[in-house]
Amino acid sequence: MSEEKKLMYNVKAETMEEFRELALQAKASGATHVFVSDLPRSWWMWARDFKDPYPNWCMGHAQIFKLVCPPELEDYLPVDFIHECFALVKERCDILKEIGLKPAMHSNEPFWLPEQVYRDHPSWRGARCDHPRRATKPYYSPCVDNPEVLGMYRRAVCELVKATGIDYISFMSNDSGGGLCWSNGTYVGPNGPECCRTRSMSDRVCGFVNAITDGAAEAGVQITVSFNANIGFKEEEIGANVAWHSARDHQIINGRDNKGRRPVAMLNRHGDWIHGIPDIFQLAQSLGGALDENKRYISLYLGKDDFNEDWEYLKVAAGKEAHSWLDYMENVHSVAAHLVGDALADQLTDAFYYIYEGEQHFSHDGLGLIMYGCYHQRWINRPFVLFPEELAEEDRSYYRRFQFQALDEAHANDLMDMQNIECARGFSAAFLLSETSKKAIASFNKAIGKLDEIIGATADESVKAKCEMLIRRLKVYQSLMKTCANAAAFQDLKDRTDFDYVPPLECRWPTRNDPRIEQFQNITRAEIDNAYELADLIEGYEKQLFNVTDEEHEDIFTFGPHLAAQIRRKAEIMLDRQLDANRVYERHNI
Repeated sequence: MSEEKKLMYNVKAETMEEFRELALQAKASGATHVFVSDLPRSWWMWARDFKDPYPNWCMGHAQIFKLVCPPELEDYLPVDFIHECFALVKERCDILKEIGLKPAMHSNEPFWLPEQVYRDHPSWRGARCDHPRRATKPYYSPCVDNPEVLGMYRRAVCELVKATGIDYISFMSNDSGGGLCWSNGTYVGPNGPECCRTRSMSDRVCGFVNAITDGAAEAGVQITVSFNANIGFKEEEIGANVAWHSARDHQIINGRDNKGRRPVAMLNRHGDWIHGIPDIFQLAQSLGGALDENKRYISLYLGKDDFNEDWEYLKVAAGKEAHSWLDYMENVHSVAAHLVGDALADQLTDAFYYIYEGEQHFSHDGLGLIMYGCYHQRWINRPFVLFPEELAEEDRSYYRRFQFQALDEAHANDLMDMQNIECARGFSAAFLLSETSKKAIASFNKAIGKLDEIIGATADESVKAKCEMLIRRLKVYQSLMKTCANAAAFQDLKDRTDFDYVPPLECRWPTRNDPRIEQFQNITRAEIDNAYELADLIEGYEKQLFNVTDEEHEDIFTFGPHLAAQIRRKAEIMLDRQLDANRVYERHNI
């Protein structure tokens, strides 16, 4: 008997009608499941203390207790918000049931609870799970070695599954507000209550996963649970790595099922920094690899793109599986022919490839954190000035609150302090980032050229509009790449500056003694021009390009409604502070 396979799509829909449309597309292209865990951001987490940026990293996740509040936690959690999230998920699941698909979800557990929970129930306090350089206070997840805690999880899952039919949940842990007791993977290091210190990590993880499985079984559902405690560059959790030996059927722990196989493939995009950038070649390559490896559980993230090309690719690939670059090219060319016609299919295929090539170039920045600087360090609208501490309140308040920066103002004023990681510090790093950006920008320019060819050759106004919008998206991406390179170069210049030095003003002529004043002028002028161009590109298109909310709910990963005006303000502040360089660098006299 062949084992069940699950092809699961992760989509983003603004309305229920849009969700229904996407779900119908998913079924038509072979999906078995659609994820239902894209939920409103948990604003209440940050509202408890706006001076602490850490909850911003956690607010978007779909924790179990964000959907079902156990009676024991009703005095501590926002019950009305939880009911709102549950109703949203329930409605999505009802749509999927009607269509003939099943729901799946991503979660992050065990996830922190408000401090008062542990003051009232000390035995529930588990691991400290915050990042000590990104939080201003400690956060603790509940101890999943505690029977009362496991009971809350089991009952909540039972209620959730009974109402929704969810039969696949993937959990991440040890990151973004979640953590396991005594795990190597928590940001503060192994910690937890003494009472569970000697319990094996394998037993701990299996105990939690079994509680989820048992809760679903009580609701009459055989659920598949995937639990992963290994995150990125952090030390691997060896105890969790071997837990698969004790796993039940339909349980995957740190990537392995109880037969030692690796059945899961999560196919994500490059960073979704700007909405609607096509990623069809990465989809083709990663899907082909997952099929080659006979993965049984494949989850795909499908973005909102102008040409809807990912969906079209899945339809083509259902009839002709691709396993090599020749296959990928042929399938993508078939998609392009469907989208713009045979006569222009070559141009669109080339455009898609050059976008993929540009993404590959820019991915070589290393840690992958660089573009975050435009967002959670607000490079996008933050002025690059030598003396940021001297800015008037109105010239810094519009961006400072939205920096993911928990340490002091010296760290906040350092452009390259990325979550207290120096990922592009110094001349060599700034130079390599600049060269990487140039290569990516050149590839995008090739793509833009191909899209311009399509615009000039087609009579289809819809195709023209899609090409024009995609060109705008690519130009915005290029602008943000330039901002990244300029930020690194500017901070390198600051790091080579003695701010206690008094430059001489001798009457010698000609004098051109300090090249740094020219570097200052050239870097800032490049970013000023870039800022004005970016503001023009995004004005009126903010929501089509970025995650944008109202002024009240702007946060560290979401922009407010006045972004274009703020970017222009950035340029104006930099122009007003041009003569600051005279205070630390010798001026020319030529």
